[in-house]
Amino acid sequence: MHHTIAVILEDWVEKINEDEFYLSTAFDKLIQEKTSFEAFDFIPYMLDAILETNDDFVASQLIFYMNCLYGKADTTEIHPILSQNQEKLEQHIATLNGHNAIREYREFKRDLRLT
Repeated sequence: MHHTIAVILEDWVEKINEDEFYLSTAFDKLIQEKTSFEAFDFIPYMLDAILETNDDFVASQLIFYMNCLYGKADTTEIHPILSQNQEKLEQHIATLNGHNAIREYREFKRDLRLT
């Protein structure tokens, strides 16, 4: 997992208990600091983080912010790493206990017009 994402997710439950907007503030700052090119290049790191988590809520948040990276990148071009790992991602999301990640992934696919 990319160091920046790992730092954001470290003790995330406690941080959310102190500030309910912690994740949005942290990820919004991360995305804002990137150029469109850097945002596109960061997509594989977000994908890796999704594949490494077994928490449905965290996965849903990471999928949401991966979609935000696409927004910042201002492209609907599918990152080659995402293309190569789409089936693996979908299988992983299906194994999570909950429906948040599945719902968020459906929205992500709709936004990017993925099949």
